[in-house]
Parts: sequence; C-alpha cells; structure tokens
Amino acid sequence: MLYFRRFVWFIAKYLILICILLGMLVCGFYMAMQKRVDVILTRQQAEELNKYFHADFLMADPALEGALNGTSAYVDYNITGFDYDLTIEKLWAWPWDNYANCTVVERVPSITGNVIASRRSQVSSRVPKWVGGRYDITLAKMGGQWKIVGMQQVTVLMEADDNTEELPEEILVP
Repeated sequence: MLYFRRFVWFIAKYLILICILLGMLVCGFYMAMQKRVDVILTRQQAEELNKYFHADFLMADPALEGALNGTSAYVDYNITGFDYDLTIEKLWAWPWDNYANCTVVERVPSITGNVIASRRSQVSSRVPKWVGGRYDITLAKMGGQWKIVGMQQVTVLMEADDNTEELPEEILVP
C-alpha cells in the first residue's frame, strides 16, 4: 500500500505541475494577443510586443504594419477602450517539445473612441468595426520563453451591427 501511495503522489505532483505550466502558457498567450490588438488600435507601446512575438513575425504581420505606418483604419481615431474576446479552441504541445500549435477565435465586439479633431470633416464619426477571425498559431520556446512565431488566418469574422444581437458572420479565407 505504501508503494501505491507514493506512485499516486508522484503522478499527482507531475499532473499539478503540468496544469500550472499550461495555465501560465494560456494566460501569457491571452495577454500577448490582447497587446497586439491594443497596439493596432492605439499605436502605443509597440516595443512591448517583443516580449511575446518573434521579430520575424512582427515584421510580417500586415495588421501591425498598417498600424505603425499609418495605413490602418484606426489611424484617424483616438481609441479610448475596447472589449476583447479570445477563445482558445485547441492548444497542443508535447511537454518535451519546443513548439506548440493553437487554434483561436479572436473578436473585438466593441471599440470606443472618437475622431481626431483634424480629421472630423473627412471620416465617419463611427469607429470602424474590428475584423476578427479564427487563427492557426504556432508558438516556439526560445530562451525559456514561449513566443508566437506564426499566425495564419483561417476564417474572417465580421462583427454584427451594434443594434442587433446577432453573432458575427464567419467567412472562410481562401
């Protein structure tokens, strides 16, 4: 009986450790994705993305590129807040591997803000809707830290109007 108890405690100890590590990975992943949206909307503190994303990914991300070079749909607006919704549909990594694959659905159901004073006569007073989507994401462990190295959009999610309770429309990306 003593050996059985030791065996059960051994298994339980490692299961708890694996759950804690997975929890930390999920929390860090959520913070990384939310920070990406925050930088796209506000164009502030972009250097913090280096904590979460690989440099090659940051240079190749079209949404970030548009935000930082002034071609984003949000450049004419002062964004004061947004609701962020990230649903992790699948997350898989072998404990001994340095790569993880993840499928997520990212949405920003509401964005609050107003037009920059100098652009009031040239753009709509309504902040453009966020184009969300379902993404296949690849993470890699580098220097003891997990970073996002790839993100491919599988479907596009178009948000419904503010005055309806509809779910977003899903469009498959070719």
